[in-house]
Amino acid sequence: MTIRPVLVPTVLGLLAVLCTGCVAVGPEEGVLTLTGSDAAPLPVCKGAAPVSVSALASDDPPACEPTGQVLVFPDGGQLQLPGGSLGTGSQAAASGVRYAYSGVGRFGVVAAQAGPGCVDVQEWGTPDALRRVHDAFGSRWMCD
Repeated sequence: MTIRPVLVPTVLGLLAVLCTGCVAVGPEEGVLTLTGSDAAPLPVCKGAAPVSVSALASDDPPACEPTGQVLVFPDGGQLQLPGGSLGTGSQAAASGVRYAYSGVGRFGVVAAQAGPGCVDVQEWGTPDALRRVHDAFGSRWMCD
């Protein structure tokens, strides 16, 4: 997957839309489409402390985005988020465990951990963020 910012023309002007792995042209497989206020980035969280992925799992909308911070997974694995716009990223540990994240605009960040062969998948994020990622990339988004 690649990360590419996309500009979408509207009657009100141009809105910056972050799209992960695609060009935002509309709802379709492999395309995460965020428009208008949904695409607006959240304020950056203050501080540089590591963030437990369990903190991403909430029914409440996030107040900030952990840009540049380290995500910590239940097994102790860590994944450094980029300091700029969040798209989608992942890394595999020597054990074969894969750690992944995806930025979903105002819906926050989702994170996932999957064992070798994409088994034993765990995900964290708001219900709205997880739904949008699943709709765009499928339930195995962290493994593809």
